[in-house]
Amino acid sequence: MGASTGILLLDIIFRPFLKFGMKFPIIGIVLLMAIYGYIAYLVLKSTYLAENNY
Repeated sequence: MGASTGILLLDIIFRPFLKFGMKFPIIGIVLLMAIYGYIAYLVLKSTYLAENNY
């Protein structure tokens, strides 16, 4: 529940900034992929570290 809530909050926070992406769709898509990619990286990193440090 925490990850889905965090992604929902980020979506609400970043949505006004991504309206800029409607004028320049490539920039908007790249920014969106960068934000969600960073979140996915943090989740995978924390999962990997949790498995190694029982």
